[in-house]
Amino acid sequence: MRRLCVITMAILTLLAGLTGCGTGSADEFVTRSGTQFTLDGKPFRFVGANLYDAAATDLYSCSPQTRLSDGELRKALAYLHDRAGASVVRFWAYQTYTDSGQDFSGVDRVIDAARAEGLRVIPVLEDGPGDCTTGTSGESKTLWQNDTWYTQGYKSPYGDAALSYRDYAAAITRHYRDEPTIMAWMMVNEAETSTRNEGDRTALADFALDIGTLIKTNDPNHLVTLGTQSNGAPGTSGRDFTTIYAQSVLDFAEVHDWARYGSDEEAMPGSVNGELPAPDSPDCAALTAKIACSFALARQLGKPLVVGEAGIQAQNDTDRVRRAGLMQAKMDAALAAGASGYLIWQANTSNTDGYAIVLDQNDPLVRILRREADGL
Repeated sequence: MRRLCVITMAILTLLAGLTGCGTGSADEFVTRSGTQFTLDGKPFRFVGANLYDAAATDLYSCSPQTRLSDGELRKALAYLHDRAGASVVRFWAYQTYTDSGQDFSGVDRVIDAARAEGLRVIPVLEDGPGDCTTGTSGESKTLWQNDTWYTQGYKSPYGDAALSYRDYAAAITRHYRDEPTIMAWMMVNEAETSTRNEGDRTALADFALDIGTLIKTNDPNHLVTLGTQSNGAPGTSGRDFTTIYAQSVLDFAEVHDWARYGSDEEAMPGSVNGELPAPDSPDCAALTAKIACSFALARQLGKPLVVGEAGIQAQNDTDRVRRAGLMQAKMDAALAAGASGYLIWQANTSNTDGYAIVLDQNDPLVRILRREADGL
């Protein structure tokens, strides 16, 4: 029935400009009301996946061995929508994928395929760790984290980029300002820094204020967020999390659930007997605050929170069954604690990093995503 719905709506798209099934009209933008996202005036909660290299074309690919043709991309998104119940996909839209804003065909193909399959997308504009972006990974990682990029480096071109990050953010958001398939703009994947400005203020707060204001000026239609792991990551956790996400130019908060700052085995690291800690507790003020504190602080701020990445390695069938159970517990805990969205890391055609949900291989995590989606 779900596939029939997609086919029916695809026909309606040709006749009346509508897409999607159960995810709102394609000509409506996702908005925010307090701690909830809304679509067509109704609450909008979602599960989905990262398909980070979706915008890859002959121009550029972060993982050339897994680059998807147009047909394969459409098939992958259909699989996520129909089999996993996904309604949102997050992907990279860095300068490397657009020839520094001169060629948006890679991003266009993601948007076109997502619209056809009833999905919304979250494009990410740059990478904190420095992967899949200009320069070599080692060079960009050093630059991103040597405490200059978030204060001044983002205002100048870097590596092979023709534009500064600031100018690129203005260009791409202006270009797509009228595209409702885009759910939100994410400034950076896993922004982190140790730099503190006057008043012991994380440098990411001023960066987010500058870029958030810039995006809102060029594109008043879309939601905006910074893009952070939080949960112990430098410059984004505890009181820094509050400083960043209290700013009005940011519509929602983001966290990542990785064992590095938490635990594969714990459903909600930092919770106490399954309950969130008090947002004004010493633990939640600490710069090493765990993910449970991010949930508590986002609730206190009155903003939605999205788990933008969550992954556990799985190299064989036994691992994948174990992962499905652990991820079910994590999703249950996050959604019960008020998460507005949950995105798995990552859908792919091969298990390149050990974390992939390999499409068409009947991964049990797909069934868990479907169950979570049906419960929203």
